[in-house]
Amino acid sequence: MKQAELQAAVYGALTGDAPLMALVTGVYADPQQVADPESDATFPYVTIGEDVGTAWDTTTDFGSSASVIVDAWSRSHNFTEAKNIGDAIHTALHHQPLTISGADHVMTMVESVTVTRDPDGKTKRAMTQIRVLYDGIA
Repeated sequence: MKQAELQAAVYGALTGDAPLMALVTGVYADPQQVADPESDATFPYVTIGEDVGTAWDTTTDFGSSASVIVDAWSRSHNFTEAKNIGDAIHTALHHQPLTISGADHVMTMVESVTVTRDPDGKTKRAMTQIRVLYDGIA
């Protein structure tokens, strides 16, 4: 289903978006664990997390409908920073083209953004769920 290629395409779209990158320290699949977990130095940042791919085949092509989670992480003293980053993720991905190696991009849409406080009581998370449709999988 080309999920690694999809992750690379989402990463490229996010890191190539100057307004988003001006708000964060980086975009990661698996961020480095810092020596001091109480340090706020690495915040705010974005992670590309879990995804679920399902068949979206036609009679002539193999395709996929993938749900991908993109998270914004903030330690600001309010939810505004996480919300602003979530908005920037929306702008960078919603109805924007993706270049997926070995497949033809059909559509990307942001399905939802959920902003919550992490159980640590300090970290805020803006969880953006995107849906990507692509076919012509080689």
